[in-house]
Amino acid sequence: MARLLLVDDDKAGLDLRKLILEREGHQISAASDPTRARELFAEFHPACVVMDLRLPEPADGLSLIRDFRSASSSVRIIALCGWPPDIEGAPESQMVDVVLPKPTRTAVLISALS
Repeated sequence: MARLLLVDDDKAGLDLRKLILEREGHQISAASDPTRARELFAEFHPACVVMDLRLPEPADGLSLIRDFRSASSSVRIIALCGWPPDIEGAPESQMVDVVLPKPTRTAVLISALS
C-alpha cells in the first residue's frame, strides 16, 4: 500500500481518516496545520497527499498545493473541498489529481487512492 500524508485542521476528521486508511494498509503521516504538513512532506516523502483545502483559509490549502507540486511532480494530490469555488478556476486546480467534495464517503476516497 501507499505512503500517505493527510492534512486537515479538523482534528476529529483527521484522526478518523487516518484510522480508516491505516486499516486499509496505508502508511500514514498526519498534519493539522500547513507548517507541519510541509515538514512531514519533506521527511516522509509520501506517494499521495490527501488534504483539506481550507486550513482554515483556502489560501492555506492553495499554497500547500503549489509547494507540494513544486517539490514533486509525481506526488498524487487529492484535495477535499467543502466549497468547490475555492479551487474552481484557480491555477492550483490543474496541480491536483482529484478534487473530492466534503464530506467525502470513505469508499469514494479509497477508490480515489487506487
